[in-house]
Amino acid sequence: MRRRLIINADDLGLTCGINLAISQCAEVGMLRSATLMANGAAFDHAVKTFGGRDGFGTGIHFVLTGLKPVAPAVKLSGLLGPEGGLPAGPLELLMKIEAGKSGRDALRYELFAQAEKVFDAGITPTHFDSHKHVHIIPAVLDIMLEIAARFSVKWIREPFEPEGSWKFLRDLEKGARVKFLKQLAHARASTLFRPAFRSLVRRAGMQTPAGVYGISFTGLMNEAMLERLCGMLKPGPNELMTHPGIVDPELLSLKGRLVDSRAKEKELLVSGRTKRCFEQNGIALSQFGEVDSE
Repeated sequence: MRRRLIINADDLGLTCGINLAISQCAEVGMLRSATLMANGAAFDHAVKTFGGRDGFGTGIHFVLTGLKPVAPAVKLSGLLGPEGGLPAGPLELLMKIEAGKSGRDALRYELFAQAEKVFDAGITPTHFDSHKHVHIIPAVLDIMLEIAARFSVKWIREPFEPEGSWKFLRDLEKGARVKFLKQLAHARASTLFRPAFRSLVRRAGMQTPAGVYGISFTGLMNEAMLERLCGMLKPGPNELMTHPGIVDPELLSLKGRLVDSRAKEKELLVSGRTKRCFEQNGIALSQFGEVDSE
């Protein structure tokens, strides 16, 4: 079986600069997949930029932390904070879900509202994933699988990085190694959710890539890592999670942890040298919609 790599850009719709960076990477041809935030401030700009683009697969990046919800606040009393925003992070989200039925009902309402907003914009999603990988939480995953069944979406990210990811440590500058090790430890801890995740996904008849890369080196990606990745990919479709962007006032105002790294990833994804590396290793660059059609 041929090795395929689906390079996916997360956070489409978060800012116009991110949308433009993803568009520039797509024009070069390496980036052919992205996941769209229904509650991103630049959602309409993203739809205008990517709606109907030939050969490009757009999925949904479900967001349950950090942003404003899509659904009316009156429907989400068990999920929102005092200022009307979604939980600050995954732990707070989990606590609200576990607090009672109102939190779980609000969760379902918000996830369906995000999906319906994307479909109503004329986009047929090729796949699902989630911001900060919160769909490892069984209650979140259950609802996303329900949405997938209703709208015939076949692919979902399995947010557990494969064995051997520690090898990327060799490719980092010394100043980045502590951050990488922390992220790798967090990624390894999340594998406690993997048996339940796989059981639910298999039962729903959905598919996941053979391997997902980029979790442990989020914000740290460099050329050497991509060269190493070429030798690690498994037969079949693999996914590389990326976050390209343009650093502008809109992005800086969000005060997120991924800022300068977005510009660096954009340069990697428009690099002729990176593209040649994939070609020379016989790796086909693809998107989920094409895998479905085989």
